[in-house]
Amino acid sequence: MAKPPAHIGIVIPTQFELAPLLASIPELTLQKSSPWQIYQAQLGQTKLTVIVSFIGPANAAAATEHLIGYGPELILHGGAAGAINSELMPGDIVLGAVCKIISSKETLEVRQTLLIATTAIRYLKDGQPVHCDHLAGDEQLLQEALALESAVCEKFSQWQAPGWPAEHAVQPAKMVAGIIGSLDGWTKGLPQLDFVRSNFGVDAEDMESAYIAQVAAIHGLPNLAIRAISNNEYLRTLEKNEIIPAVEAAAARVALVMQLVICELKR
Repeated sequence: MAKPPAHIGIVIPTQFELAPLLASIPELTLQKSSPWQIYQAQLGQTKLTVIVSFIGPANAAAATEHLIGYGPELILHGGAAGAINSELMPGDIVLGAVCKIISSKETLEVRQTLLIATTAIRYLKDGQPVHCDHLAGDEQLLQEALALESAVCEKFSQWQAPGWPAEHAVQPAKMVAGIIGSLDGWTKGLPQLDFVRSNFGVDAEDMESAYIAQVAAIHGLPNLAIRAISNNEYLRTLEKNEIIPAVEAAAARVALVMQLVICELKR
């Protein structure tokens, strides 16, 4: 960045994904609890505003629109994600070089028979319809984050949360620029995983990133998704009681990346 941003906005889906960010940046304090939870901090010349969206596309889009009312110059967003690229392991970080809206085979087939655009991303900007297959993360934010890979991965211990497949040797975490797909659901089962991977080319799946990116695009704001893999369904399916611990462990890694990116941006 040519100069430190005066104001950074952050969207976090859940309270248990927020907790490690609050621990990483203790200056963040609750400013407003109803109807949205808003946390703020002043770090030197840079102000942070964090909003908790809750899970899902509608919540993510609504929270982002509300956050933009506070006047951020850019938006960071992130949390846990599932691996769609089978080579990504729990604890790996995926930076959203591209965000897409993905769907099941049935939904895609129906969409392709309709007269509306087959692209899943559709919005109005200045009264004009925009149709696109994907939204790019901000290139400068992406490069700032990628430059931190060594510093970030050195700080990660071995994955201790549920989800690591027993037959796979422990390996160091990695951080990659990838394609993040979003939908209101959780893709499970090899045929469904293969369908999403082959038809959309995504590396990771969540419920929010593409919808946050879409609202940011309407307002012309740079944004970057930062997601940590909590589960690889190709190799091991999480039990119900394992989901939150795995998401919490992934969120701790996202919080560290966000903290380091913010430190770099405000230099």
